[in-house]
Amino acid sequence: MNAMKFTLKSAQKVGWSGWSGWPYNSKEAFKRASALYIEVITRHGKTKTTRSDRVYYVLDGKGEFIIKDKVFRVKKTDVIIVPRNTPYDYRRVGKKKLKLFLVHAPAFDQKYVVDLE
Repeated sequence: MNAMKFTLKSAQKVGWSGWSGWPYNSKEAFKRASALYIEVITRHGKTKTTRSDRVYYVLDGKGEFIIKDKVFRVKKTDVIIVPRNTPYDYRRVGKKKLKLFLVHAPAFDQKYVVDLE
């Protein structure tokens, strides 16, 4: 398999009132992983995925991840790993936006997302 490069410049904005994201690639471009830049305005919303493990890297700001009802406070340079089939949510804490970089493995596929609210 050849190496691949994706840029934020070509990403299309996604999200809803609590957050915005810019996906770097789709499952069609690379099936084994996908990446997303996220800016959290308030919170994400409780969800889980039945297919992908998720790895979040905190780029800036402070927040909280709620994973299986346990709260993890996060700040710049922290990493949170959410295994597939695990209910979770995250939210901004403080005035600054919480900025995250997310890797889905395998690549994100909406049909495997279960909204829990």
